[in-house]
Amino acid sequence: MFWGDKGEKAEQDADVQLAEKACPGLHVTEIWDQGNYDNDLATKIGSGNAPDVFQIDAVKYLKQYVAQGALANLDPYIQRDNLNLSNIYWPACLPEASYQGHVWGLERDCGNQGVLFYNKDMFDAKKVAYPTDNWTYDDLAKAAAALSGNYALPTDSTSRLRFGYALNQDDYRINQYMWDWGGDWLSEDLKTCTMTSQPAQAAFTWFINLAYQQHGAPTATQAAAAGDYVGGFRDQHYAMTFAGPWALDYMVKPSSYTGVSAPTFHWGAVLTPKGPGGSQALVDSSLEVISAKSSNKDAAWWLSRFLTEGPGGALEGEYGIGIPAAMAVANSPSVKNEYGPLYDLFTQALKNGRVMRTVPQYTKFWDTVNTDLTPMWKNQESVAAATAKACQDVAPLLPK
Repeated sequence: MFWGDKGEKAEQDADVQLAEKACPGLHVTEIWDQGNYDNDLATKIGSGNAPDVFQIDAVKYLKQYVAQGALANLDPYIQRDNLNLSNIYWPACLPEASYQGHVWGLERDCGNQGVLFYNKDMFDAKKVAYPTDNWTYDDLAKAAAALSGNYALPTDSTSRLRFGYALNQDDYRINQYMWDWGGDWLSEDLKTCTMTSQPAQAAFTWFINLAYQQHGAPTATQAAAAGDYVGGFRDQHYAMTFAGPWALDYMVKPSSYTGVSAPTFHWGAVLTPKGPGGSQALVDSSLEVISAKSSNKDAAWWLSRFLTEGPGGALEGEYGIGIPAAMAVANSPSVKNEYGPLYDLFTQALKNGRVMRTVPQYTKFWDTVNTDLTPMWKNQESVAAATAKACQDVAPLLPK
């Protein structure tokens, strides 16, 4: 079972054809879910009808499904095949595959979600120097303010309100903000909410000020009209946005699967800027996991390896779905060809990333944080008040 667009379906179809050819006697039935994948999967697991092999967002759902007893422990297979996972997969993402000292999945992809994409035409129009890999967040703020305002572009002759930066408030981005100021939303042991710490609050304050004082990013009301951080960048409403390798086919690369045509503007990408606490962005991976109730665990294990460190992993990279998590696979010529001049940037970015700290009830945790911080993002409540409420409300969801 897997999610994704038509490109993902085409890639998975090719995976299955290769797998069945490589392993005579293997038969794979695909379940392609374009709807509400996470809810549909949870329903199948709850009814005892989970697929043998299925894909999950590692950082968000691994702990939850382990706690439910839904996943097979892969330690015996790893030991039997004498695998050293640290020599196979990117170190930055590898912690996502483990919980409570055991391995529960094999990593399919690994991507830094904090690469800074920028519109060169907007920078040229405002005579602002392009971002570099040595930028700080102060550099970003100054450029964002200079790039905001009403103006036309060579490929968009209508003078319209544009912004320097797309203020994204999802869980990936707020972690990046806090990390780069030296903070986090949870303590290392996951038992304490730390969004009320000085570094975390300084990060939130900086980005609130960027929108409401420096006007380098849209306010909540303006963002509703300008679009999200992907579509708004594509439509030249934003000069800069953070995203991962997956976003290429949705923002700046022609794709018959997503319906995106070649952009009319020139663009570039650089590493995450540096803040007072350093330069880190969130890395995330999807896992191939095996149902604890599968009666085909040996075949499921073989298929999981095929889809990650085998030819299936290479196909994922060739289709632009993500950077393969297996380092040797990611280094293959076909993957390098797919990502072209951005390949080195994306792989270098993995060395500066880290994974989120999450709890088993992640969905409830994030929904609570998101709800409580919304008034702050709208500048209707102070950073101190919003983070205090968030920490208070998530306390029952944290480990004791």
